Amino acid sequence: MVNGFFSPETAAQLRKRHGNPDVITFTNVFAHIENLPEVIEALKILMSSSTMLVVENHYLGAVLDSHQFDTFYHEHPRTYSLTSFQQIAKSLGVRLSGVEFPSRYGGNIRVFMGGPNISLNGGAPSVESVLEAESHYGDRLRKMQGEVDQWKTRMSARILDLVSKHGKIVGKAFPGRAAILVKLLGLESDTIRAVYEKPGSMKIGHYLPGTHIPILSDEDLFAQTPKPPVILNLAWHISTEINDYLKKQGYEGEVIDILDPREFTH
Repeated sequence: MVNGFFSPETAAQLRKRHGNPDVITFTNVFAHIENLPEVIEALKILMSSSTMLVVENHYLGAVLDSHQFDTFYHEHPRTYSLTSFQQIAKSLGVRLSGVEFPSRYGGNIRVFMGGPNISLNGGAPSVESVLEAESHYGDRLRKMQGEVDQWKTRMSARILDLVSKHGKIVGKAFPGRAAILVKLLGLESDTIRAVYEKPGSMKIGHYLPGTHIPILSDEDLFAQTPKPPVILNLAWHISTEINDYLKKQGYEGEVIDILDPREFTH
C-alpha cells in the first residue's frame, strides 16, 4: 500500500514493491482528475503488456440524453465519451478492447484497455458502433445550449409564480452540481428563504455558494407549523429518493424538481 496521490513517483514505488499489476481500475474518478497527463505518465510506468486498465465514469452520451447540463461543474473538469478514451488508449500505446454502459449515476461508461482479449456480456455494443454514434456529439452539445435557455425561461417564470402565491419558498438538498442551476437562475434570498439538509451534514450553517441563502437542518424544516406548501428539490437527479424521504417525514405538500428532463422539447 502506498499512501499518496497517483503520480509517476507513486507508480514507480508500486511497481518496485509489487511488480506490474494484472488489473488497474478507476471507478468514478477520472472526472475529478485535474492533471490528466500526469496520470497517463503514471499508467505508462505501472502497466505492462498484459495489464488490463478498466475505467468507469459518467458518460457524455447520458448527459446529452438526459439533459444533465448541471454535471458540468467545479468537481468535474472533464466528462468522457468513448472517443475520449480512444485518445487515452492511443496515448498509452494500448488497445481499446471493449465498452459497457452501467446504469448508475445517471448513466456511466466503462471501458477496457490493453491486456489480453476479454469477454464482455453478450449485449455489449461494439467499439465501432459507439464511436459512430458519438460523431454527432458536437451538434448535440450545441443543441444543449438551446435546452438550457428553454429551462431558464420556464423555471424562472415558475419560481416567480410560486413566490407571488406563497411568498419566499424553501429548497431541499444541496448537491454540488446544484450550484450551476442556482447560478443560472440567479436565485437569491429574496426568493429562496432557506435550503434544508439532513441533520449532521457539514453544509448546515453555511450558505449556497455566491448567495445569501442559508443551509439549515431538516429538523428546522419539519418543526415548522404549518409546513411550507411547496418545496423546491435541488437534487433533481435523485427525485424519487427525495420525495420518499419527505413523505416518510410526514410532508404532504408539493415537491418541484428544479430540473425535469421530461419537459425538454425534442
